[in-house]
Amino acid sequence: MIGVLFATEMEARPYLERGVPDGVVVEISEEMGLEAARVAAEKLVELGCKTIINAGVCGALNNRLERGGVYRVSMVSTEKLNAAVNVGVGFGLKRLVSVDEPVFEPERKRALSKYGDLVDMEGYAVARVCEAENIPCILIKGVTDFGDGNGKADIKKHITPVSETVAEAVLGVIAELQKAKTTKPKTSSTLMQKLHSFTKVEHTVFSLPLLFAGAWIGAGGMPAISTLVWIALAGLGARTFGMAVNRIFDREIDAKNPRTKNRELASGTLSMVQGWAVALVGLVLYFLACFLLGPLVLKLSLFPLIPLAVYSLLKRFTPLCHFGIGVCLGAAPIGAFVAVTNSLAFPVSLILLAVFAFFWISGFDIIYALLDIEFDRANGVKSIPASLGAKGAQLVAAISHLFAFAALVLLWMQVGGLLPLIALVVSAVGFGLAYLPTIPIPVRFFPISVIAGIAGAMVVLLGI
Repeated sequence: MIGVLFATEMEARPYLERGVPDGVVVEISEEMGLEAARVAAEKLVELGCKTIINAGVCGALNNRLERGGVYRVSMVSTEKLNAAVNVGVGFGLKRLVSVDEPVFEPERKRALSKYGDLVDMEGYAVARVCEAENIPCILIKGVTDFGDGNGKADIKKHITPVSETVAEAVLGVIAELQKAKTTKPKTSSTLMQKLHSFTKVEHTVFSLPLLFAGAWIGAGGMPAISTLVWIALAGLGARTFGMAVNRIFDREIDAKNPRTKNRELASGTLSMVQGWAVALVGLVLYFLACFLLGPLVLKLSLFPLIPLAVYSLLKRFTPLCHFGIGVCLGAAPIGAFVAVTNSLAFPVSLILLAVFAFFWISGFDIIYALLDIEFDRANGVKSIPASLGAKGAQLVAAISHLFAFAALVLLWMQVGGLLPLIALVVSAVGFGLAYLPTIPIPVRFFPISVIAGIAGAMVVLLGI
């Protein structure tokens, strides 16, 4: 069932006059404001709605937007910027700020325009309810005014025609949702699908380019194919082990967090025995690959496992926990170098690559933790966003990325070449995109962080 929530009867009337489709229920808040919107959204959840559309009019904080224009929202935050919810991914989506009081003052509008394109009085509350219930939230807003001294008169004048346009947009979205539901094949979640979701093998792309770059440095070019295969197998096994142990240790925290409560161990769709079995399989693959890479690699094989096993525990003790994953990724090119050379004599280029990897992923992990800032504070989970707030955390992430990029520049100065320079520029663009508030945080972490990381590794792979 789809729920459609309006703040006022005037906004809802054009939609109701067109007729409510089957499988859709409409709720109108008893009054305007965030609290009333929260209560209305919870009523829709109680009625069994699995998707909620919050539709209505809004003000534009950006004068380049059109009066009468109807926009979908990617992220909604509060006026105090102490919380935000991502509700959509795509081009052309706008940022929404939800406020307690209408905005009709130019100074207040200018302050809010730094963080949003639109302003309303209910979107954040609806999005937060949907996030807590783990159901999709769609925000559709039509512009009646520009948050200035003429705002009250503009709303009164334009609310009816804008609501007409909003009603058409809502009906279009509902038709798309219902069509997708009827055409989507019904498939049961198999054990293999659950294991894939549990291990997220595709995220191995975080480490493979770094492993290969370390191997390239060791060999002075492309190593033997068999060596690369065993290095890739070791990376896959180590990452599978690390991911499984992370999920096992964090299962109770994940179960409390609305964002992660559906993870396999937290929700019970995989058992603890299955979780440990996945970790064991990863461990066997890792040790097998280390054995095939030679006695020195096998002798040192336990050392990379230590940070992989314990980094997820750090959030219980220190807000610097994000740098634990940095240690894991920073060790990747060093391990591949040892596998190729059977030597511990590390060249400067390898050290620079490891420094890049360490600060690159640590900074992006800080950005990703912005999603859980409220949960972490409420549940005693240590993180830089929970300790320093969103602005402070992004500052620390930016400093980390400056160190990462500085190491990459120094690395390029060693290898030189036009193609490595292009890779350097691509990495710089990836780092820059990480701080665009219009891009949802999950997208900044994946795939944007991957783009920055792979481009960094390509500086080596294209230059040696």
